[in-house]
Amino acid sequence: MHANRMAYVVFYKGKHVIKRIKTLPVDVSYVSKKQNYAIVYGDAGQEQTLKKQLKNTKGFKYIGPSRLYDENLNF
Repeated sequence: MHANRMAYVVFYKGKHVIKRIKTLPVDVSYVSKKQNYAIVYGDAGQEQTLKKQLKNTKGFKYIGPSRLYDENLNF
């Protein structure tokens, strides 16, 4: 079974955004408390729904694909 997953970087302002991210259907891999970003893994086709769900969260800034993610290692 091949899972089509993607790594995303979520930039935020405030600790309450992390609580909101953990309720979403993504896996939180890393949270930087100093630089206010989180690395999450989710389905590649769910980026638009993630943006919609986080857009209404106070303190959310930006979500984008991680530049360190390698598509060749997708399993």
